[in-house]
Amino acid sequence: MLKNLWKQQDVSHMSPNSIALEAPLVASPNQTMRAIQVSRKKLYELINSGELESYTEGKSRRITIKSINEYIERRLATEAIRRGRTASARNHQSRP
Repeated sequence: MLKNLWKQQDVSHMSPNSIALEAPLVASPNQTMRAIQVSRKKLYELINSGELESYTEGKSRRITIKSINEYIERRLATEAIRRGRTASARNHQSRP
């Protein structure tokens, strides 16, 4: 999901337990707002409700990339149910 927003590195030579140091683990509020296309008010509603995980580093807030990706997956699953199909059916339809 967010991997398209940041430059990815070739990780084919890395072990499964390695951390790709160039791929960020957290995002700023501004990066998150752009990534999920929400207002600042909505972003802080998501943080305060627990939909997005965050912490402060000094005066700066950081939102975990993992929680952003999980939020998007939950939204997709909810939308699939609303439209009367499962998320797994959506995944099968998009494959060649």
